[in-house]
Amino acid sequence: MAAKRTAFIVSSFLILPILYVFFYTLHFVVEKDTITEWLPRWDRIAIIGSIIVLERIYTYRYAVSQRAVLTRDLIANVVNLYGTGALTALIVLPAVSFVPMYFLGRKALFASPDQLGPLWLQIGTIFLIVSFFRYWMHRFQHENEFLWSFHAYHHSVTDLKAINGYVSHPVDYAFRNILIFILLGAVGFDAAAILISITAMAVITPFQPCGADIRGGILNYVVVTPEVHRWHHTTDVPKGYGHAVNYGVEFMLWDMLFGTYYLPKENGRSVQPMHIGHPGGLPDESNYARMLLKPLGLWPSSWGERKQQQVPAE
Repeated sequence: MAAKRTAFIVSSFLILPILYVFFYTLHFVVEKDTITEWLPRWDRIAIIGSIIVLERIYTYRYAVSQRAVLTRDLIANVVNLYGTGALTALIVLPAVSFVPMYFLGRKALFASPDQLGPLWLQIGTIFLIVSFFRYWMHRFQHENEFLWSFHAYHHSVTDLKAINGYVSHPVDYAFRNILIFILLGAVGFDAAAILISITAMAVITPFQPCGADIRGGILNYVVVTPEVHRWHHTTDVPKGYGHAVNYGVEFMLWDMLFGTYYLPKENGRSVQPMHIGHPGGLPDESNYARMLLKPLGLWPSSWGERKQQQVPAE
């Protein structure tokens, strides 16, 4: 019995890096055109499926049922995986392509990838640019009132599960997860550098909302693991950290540098928050249409609120 328990604990540490390597290798072998990052990806569905299996094996003691919002979750997954990226590219890509085409007479800012340095330097540069941009964009989404009106619904979920990792307003999702990749495509990086770096990020991020009791170990200080990400979604933000902690989307580098990293320990083991949800008490929204239209001022109830605010005080 003790041996089985030990093996179970050891496997909970090993399973995450094993899956990272497995899906990275699979993605790298199959995927040929990572510049089209905004297009649907088959591997996201495979990763979600693997996380669901993990959630059944490594049960989490603070787990909260998400059955009541299952329909909303499924719609959000379909919209953000198969619609938001393509629509964002359709809107933004012409504007991004205009500058190099009009002023330089070519599609990219750099005529040749060789101008950006050796392959290893381009890979490192992409890692830094993308992670830095997404860290600050994510942080601004918490600190800016307009951006928060869209991002807040992502934080209203009462537990992190495989099925609700893509529960975000499309505008919110596009700003944080799509825009930077479209911009990268216009720079002119070597296709191999994009493939190697972006593939790694595309494999790491879907595991963040994993609702299984798997442990990150040393990875908690390198990438955004489920243990780290739960603290970003806690209902009780640690004192002295402002709006939230752990803003990183792929790596923990910028959180450590800017003082927003948080992962408490007790008896040598990472402590996890007891409650996941909106820090201001916004209830989980099961109606996807309301979640979609409310921040845009297009939901009927918001019309009344807006009119009432426009009435001058007597």
